[in-house]
Amino acid sequence: MLHPTHEQHFMKKIKSAKHGRRPSRQVLQSLYAQMTMEYAVFHFNKERLQRMIDQALDQKDPERFQALTNQYNALIGEYKFGKVIQEQGYEVELDFKVK
Repeated sequence: MLHPTHEQHFMKKIKSAKHGRRPSRQVLQSLYAQMTMEYAVFHFNKERLQRMIDQALDQKDPERFQALTNQYNALIGEYKFGKVIQEQGYEVELDFKVK
């Protein structure tokens, strides 16, 4: 799954309602997959909107610029305080660098 050092770091981020019990490998893999997907979706959408905003500026299209800026701000607002993913009583808090 992960390099041992990465797995230790990942394990520190996992919080459990089952205090002290290590999650199964299946739960770890599911949490890791969900975490990877959340980060990928966020970064893809952020970069896509930034490119489209730049194009709207280059084309001097204020309506499109405003609509895209609103979408960008909504995306940033959605991830501003992070996300929590859960699996079978375990959770991981994700932090996103938003500017």
